[in-house]
Amino acid sequence: MRWILLLMSLAVCALPWRATFAQELSGRDLVDVLVARTPGATLDRMRARPDAFVQEAAGLILGYGGTRGLTAADIETAIAAEQARLRAREIRRLLEADLNDDLTVTRAELDVLLRAASATMRGRLLVWHRSADTDGDGTVRWAELRGHAAKKAEAGMSETAMAAMRAMMTFDLNGDDHVVLDEVLEAMELLGAPA
Repeated sequence: MRWILLLMSLAVCALPWRATFAQELSGRDLVDVLVARTPGATLDRMRARPDAFVQEAAGLILGYGGTRGLTAADIETAIAAEQARLRAREIRRLLEADLNDDLTVTRAELDVLLRAASATMRGRLLVWHRSADTDGDGTVRWAELRGHAAKKAEAGMSETAMAAMRAMMTFDLNGDDHVVLDEVLEAMELLGAPA
């Protein structure tokens, strides 16, 4: 009988922390675990602007997880979608100067766009074109444009931003590998940042 109890005790200890999170932890213990598992930047954002945090969480949960809630895989999809949006934005900025639709942007084509642009935009366009023109021949080819866009998207979606999105899984209070908005709201209440 003691062996069975010992094996059962070991089995319970081996369960992932989330599987028994809400059931076994309550009150101060739950708050302590939430504080320990939630990145400091996320706690700071949550406490500084709780309404904005809830809106971001709702957008992420409902936009990528739907009514069933958000999973870790859904977060990775959201990150990939944001990176794709940033790449597309960077490509579009220079492709607007591709007058002959050959997926290259020469300096002569860029000059046409520059004449119609504001002073601030002219400077930006010149910098973007120069940055994308990795071989320095005055023409941005498709491969250069894609490389430029990928680099800008990577810079626009920092490790910190991706970590903040991934931190949403911290709020899976019932251990079902899905985060719903009610769990985020409950965690915020526990952490002293009610929305």
